[in-house]
Amino acid sequence: MRRAAITLVAVGALASLAAGCGASASPESGITAFLRATNAQFVEGALTPDTSAGGSASISGVTINNTNVYPGEQNFPLSGTVTGATALVGLENDVGYWIVPATVLDQTTAAGYSFTTQLTFSPLLPVGSHRLILRGVAADGTVGPAQLYKLDAATPASSGFPLVVTLAWDTEADLDLHVVMPNVDDPTTPIEIWAKHPVGLPVPVLGGPPIYPEQIANAPYLDFDSNSNCAIDGRRQESVLIPVAPPPGDYTVRVDTPSLCGQPDAQWSVGATLTDAQLNATSLGFVQWESTDAATRGTHVAGSGLLAFTFTIP
Repeated sequence: MRRAAITLVAVGALASLAAGCGASASPESGITAFLRATNAQFVEGALTPDTSAGGSASISGVTINNTNVYPGEQNFPLSGTVTGATALVGLENDVGYWIVPATVLDQTTAAGYSFTTQLTFSPLLPVGSHRLILRGVAADGTVGPAQLYKLDAATPASSGFPLVVTLAWDTEADLDLHVVMPNVDDPTTPIEIWAKHPVGLPVPVLGGPPIYPEQIANAPYLDFDSNSNCAIDGRRQESVLIPVAPPPGDYTVRVDTPSLCGQPDAQWSVGATLTDAQLNATSLGFVQWESTDAATRGTHVAGSGLLAFTFTIP
């Protein structure tokens, strides 16, 4: 009960400080911010990275799994320890920042409390480098020095490959791209690339021929299994990338819908693009369609999904 009271004092003091500076706090706002945080309160106004401020609150033990992010990414975990009562989290030059309560005693420190949240990056987040700012707030509302972390935002890479097949959709559903392509080692057994077989190599057989590193480096692969099992990541796009000249033969493109994840439907598009050595791009097929509840029925295995189109590499 004592800890909860301290946290409320700190949040109240910070809100009063923000109001005095002409900013406003609201748990419902933050829609236009490039960064959003769960279980947190939004405050309008920039979170300055100035480290000259005093105060007894400091941030330590920050856990960030990856400094590479992409516009629209969700469920990006962030945690750490603050010697004060709350943590401030924001992007430099954003329209606001977030107050994240720290209510759990950190057993590894003498007087620290743990905070945890999940970040969402707006689909409008500019590509390039950004600075994530973290600052602690003491029980009396004074703000401690900043911890700065560089984040690099980039769109999912799919350019520069001789052959790319890309599926994209518009809601937070779980869709899967399936691409069946020729097997140069055994023409009678095509290879299907999808979430459960993301690399376009034959399944290793005990006692069979080895798979060499250069084969792995040149193998086609699925770049990402977006929204897998409804663990929403906000990407809503996945591609099969062929890093070397694609083998001749017949190709089949399918779109499977394991789950709509509570969404009414998902509008999707899938296309294949062939790029030659002179960087001339040729479309080999493009389809737009809709997944409804009917598309989620049945098993979701190799060979599943709606046939989008086929094409042949001579």
